[in-house]
Formats: sequence, C-alpha cells, structure tokens
Amino acid sequence: MRETLFLRLREPALDVPCVHALGGLDGLLQVREAPLREALALAAGRRLVVFVPGAEVRLTQVKVPSRQPAKVLQAAPYLLEDQFAEDVETLHFALGPRAGDGTYPIAAVSKSHMERWLAPFREHHLMPDWLLPETLALPWDESAAWAVLAEPAQITARTGAYAGFSCLPQDFELFLQLAEGGTPHALRILVIQGASADYTALQRPLELLPGYAHPLEALARHWRPARSINLLQGPYSPRETLQRYWRQWRVAAALLAAAFLLGIAVNGVEAVRLKRAAAAQEAANEARFHQLFPSEVRVVDLQAQAEQQLALTRGAGAGNTLFLLLQQTAESLSATPGLTLKNLEFRDGALLLDLAGNDLQVLEKLRGWFATHPGVNLEVQSADAGENGVQIRLKLSVAKSA
Repeated sequence: MRETLFLRLREPALDVPCVHALGGLDGLLQVREAPLREALALAAGRRLVVFVPGAEVRLTQVKVPSRQPAKVLQAAPYLLEDQFAEDVETLHFALGPRAGDGTYPIAAVSKSHMERWLAPFREHHLMPDWLLPETLALPWDESAAWAVLAEPAQITARTGAYAGFSCLPQDFELFLQLAEGGTPHALRILVIQGASADYTALQRPLELLPGYAHPLEALARHWRPARSINLLQGPYSPRETLQRYWRQWRVAAALLAAAFLLGIAVNGVEAVRLKRAAAAQEAANEARFHQLFPSEVRVVDLQAQAEQQLALTRGAGAGNTLFLLLQQTAESLSATPGLTLKNLEFRDGALLLDLAGNDLQVLEKLRGWFATHPGVNLEVQSADAGENGVQIRLKLSVAKSA
C-alpha cells in the first residue's frame, strides 16, 4: 500500500505553515509544520489525504427514492434548500453511503471554499485522493461514547456516524446540549499532549484517550475511509476533472491519433506489421484524413496535405507548445515498447501523462530516449510498482532553449 501524506489544511496559501505527516492508519512517522509549498513537494507517489475544518462543512441527510448516486446528488440541493440560508446553487454537495432506511448522509460546503482549498493543489498539478471534514475523521462506534477533539481554540465532536459539530470552547456546553436533545451522553476525549483542561466540569461520563502529540495525529490514526465522506465528488471528482480537460483538448487528441497513424505510415514504425497491411493502412489513413478534414475532397499527397491542415490548426503560443509535446510523446512511446498511455492533460504549458508499463526498466528506457532529445524536459512525478505492473505519472515541458 502506498504511503500516505496527511495534511491539515487551514489557510490554503503556499507560503503559510501547514501541519502534515507521513504514515499510515496504524501510526505516523512524524508530524511536522512547514510552508504548504514544502508539504506538497512530498506528495509525489503518495496517497494524499487532506482534512479541512469541520466548521465549514454542514452534515445532514436526505431520503431520495433512488439508488443511483448521481440522481441523489441532483435532487439533494432542492430537497434540502430549506435547511440553508445560502442559495443552494452556491453550495457543493457530497454523498455518503446509503443507510438501511433509504437515507443518504450529505456533506454540504460552499463552492468558494472548495475552490480555495483546491487552488494550491491545482497550481502544483496535484489532486488529493481524499478531502474530508475533520469531524468525520474522529473515531466512531455505534455502541461507544461520542468522540471529542479538544483544542485551545476549537472543539470538534462526532455525535453520529455522519453527524457532529465544531465550536469555540466557551460554546461547547450549549452545542452539546443541542446535540443531546435532553439526554446527557458519554464522551471520549482525545487528549493532546500538554493539554491541561479540566473535563470534569462537563458532568458527563468521560473516557480520556491520551497519547496524541498533535491533533493531526489523532485525526490520521482514527480516520476510516468507509466511515467518512469524500468531498471530491461531482464536478470536483478526479474523473470529472479529467473529463473536463479531455473535452477541452479532444480536437488535439483527435489530431494526436492522426499523428500516430501518419507517423507509423511515414517513418516505418513497426515495419513488419506495416509490410503485411500497407494497403489497408493507406486506405485507413485516407479515410481518417477525410473524416478530420472533409473539405479536402481529393488526396494527392497525404502527408503534405495533413501537415498543412495541422499547421493551420496550431496557431501560436500554447498551441505550438502542445503540438511539440504531443509529437515528442508519440515518438518516445513508439520508440519505447512496453508502455501504454492511459490519460493525458495539458495545463500551464506542460503535458501530464499517466502511463502503465511492465516494469521499471521501461521507465529507464524512456528516460534514455528523452536524454537524447533535449528539446523537452521530462519529470517523473511518480512511479508505483505493484502486482499489475508499474503506474507512471510524467510531466513534459518545453526546454527554455527549445
């Protein structure tokens, strides 16, 4: 299993200190505080879990006669609009697992908060695996007491499987009474080292859970994915983000497919296969060319006509960069058998590639290819080896001298 980088996000600015830790669910290696920029530099190749303030996320539930999450998310804002003072169009809704009675837990947060939280990650071409409220990282057991994380300036309590609250310490008694509904409830206090609060004043059955060096350690050790709600759903899901970029660059992707075919035909890549199917390949190229450029009725010189059409679509600026990177991608993958292109994105003048390979040796071959082609910089952002081979994420950018 990949190592996990935990972040406790308070102020999403790259130069502001951010508490973070490396480790797993059974314990943490080290809790540190450093500028967010430095913390994000540790994210490559690791699972990224980000805790956001529970006070900014409203937890509720909705009952919709559907088992399709997409339909539930479409209906939830309008079924819950009476619970919010804000316009539901300004809110983002995330869905938890369906309960036995047909209800769905819902986490609601303003879209402006989502954009602020994700901005530094997007700037570093990253996407968290999990973005969740701290409330749902506290321990929960149906038969146990409510879990409370008490800090000098804030108290966070989990009062249900998908319920809880955050408040100032002086307001805790009031919030607790509202959550209890008239029946005092036993509490489990997660005690941070150095804390000296007197919890006996709560006048409720108490269980103290000491031994936590930092609040982030308590959150990371008790977080369970199956008992929380990932806010990265709908328009903020990694899959939807990829689809948006795919829609934005689908014309370029179609041209990339044509470039692959033309490159194979012109340069003699995979010569043995092309000798066996030269006639069929030529016909397929012409058919693809007519499909992409229907105004070209007659084909005299397929290569020259295709290059002319590509030049017309390139324009200037980012287009030149994109097509250069696409060309280098096509040539490098053709020269490096054993790699499969899974996904690609073009952002901020760089091409991000997700590849699958048989082993790490094929990555070294790819490095060697780019070492002999200095016009493009190759950056390996992650390379994870597992039973199904190697998953590789690369970043290609044009060299300054190119």
